[in-house]
Amino acid sequence: MKIGLIGLFVLVVAASSLTFVVSGATSAADKPHKKMTLAEKGEQARQESIELEQTQLQKAREAAKATSEREQKVLAKAQSNDWEAQQLEKARAQSDERLTRQQKYLQQAQDAAKQTRKIPKATTTAEPVLSE
Repeated sequence: MKIGLIGLFVLVVAASSLTFVVSGATSAADKPHKKMTLAEKGEQARQESIELEQTQLQKAREAAKATSEREQKVLAKAQSNDWEAQQLEKARAQSDERLTRQQKYLQQAQDAAKQTRKIPKATTTAEPVLSE
């Protein structure tokens, strides 16, 4: 019984695959292969060439657009770096000014310390105080 069941199963599978192969062959045979004339081949080649050219142009446009967008991003980043550089330069200039001013004040203080006093020291003399 098992051998008959397996045989039946193999027969069904073989028949379905044979039907598939035959139906594929008949559908290909149903379409008559038309020979194209030289003019038709030329026209078909021109159409394919135009389609290919349009596709390539579209890809080129997309690539140019992507390149332009990347350039804009790079320029925007560079400009922000320029702003940062300007701020750093400004901070350095202020720091240098501060140091110069501090050194100027220090020099003035040192010069003043070296000079002799302009206000004479009060001499203390013992003078008798007259009382009334």
